[in-house]
Amino acid sequence: MEISISNSSHTLQVVGCQFGVKSADWSYPRHHHHLFELCYCWEGTGELTVSEETIVLRAGELLLLKPGIKHHSRNRSADRYAFFNIHFQIDDKEVYAHLTAAPYRYLDRDRIQRTRLPAYFREMEGLLSKELLQSGPPLTSPDSDHRFAIQLSYRNRLFFQGHILLIIQEVLSLLLPLEPEPAAELPLHAGSVLQIDAAHAIEASLQNTGCVKGAVNGIAKEQNLSRSQCYKIFTHVYGMSPRQYLTQIKLNQAKQLLLDSELTVEAISRKLGFATISHFSRQFKRWTGSSPNQFRPQR
Repeated sequence: MEISISNSSHTLQVVGCQFGVKSADWSYPRHHHHLFELCYCWEGTGELTVSEETIVLRAGELLLLKPGIKHHSRNRSADRYAFFNIHFQIDDKEVYAHLTAAPYRYLDRDRIQRTRLPAYFREMEGLLSKELLQSGPPLTSPDSDHRFAIQLSYRNRLFFQGHILLIIQEVLSLLLPLEPEPAAELPLHAGSVLQIDAAHAIEASLQNTGCVKGAVNGIAKEQNLSRSQCYKIFTHVYGMSPRQYLTQIKLNQAKQLLLDSELTVEAISRKLGFATISHFSRQFKRWTGSSPNQFRPQR
């Protein structure tokens, strides 16, 4: 009897792999990239804002981000924050499909403890600690702004690559209940990378123009896109149309003005581009279930 395995040629690209120890005032600005990002909290409490949602990451917990998602990070506590972080790309279609089934996936400590993940992270930390003995302080040293770039031997490079694949395998074992995206969207190619950049450029323009009438048409022209292309690209990346995104911006502005300003409801409705105060009031009640006057705190 002979058993054979079908030929395969899939690649793992590791662009960043690091252990970090950050002080209480540390933060990293909002950004996006075209790689998966896996962040494992080693010690302390981190906070990651993904799009407009905030996720608190405590010791032993993990967050996986799919490519193209805007996010920023900070140390949430008064103590130091230690973490392990990987940026990677993988072109196996099935693996990619499961990893991109949601914009992000949070895994709590209890689920992670039932896997080999803690052991893999400890083994990688142990190897890096040995390497650092030759060039700097151990990973458990007090916080420092120093950055150490280590040139690994070929054996240790294979060790790290192998462990990253094992980490991905363990994460997948916890994510398999999720339905993968259609294969037509996979893998992330040059065209979709450009689409992500275009969608984020559109989002930045929407933030700047806000509720200006005809904003979407102007942005489409600015990006050298047709109106339909603008809608399609933005909806594909953000899961909502530019008009729906503008509506969300308008709602957030309305709430802020009602809570924090002395402007009358009529002035707020004009500021947000509504033709009449009654139109604004009806729309606001449709959004929130309350009228502007009911929403505004009584002074």
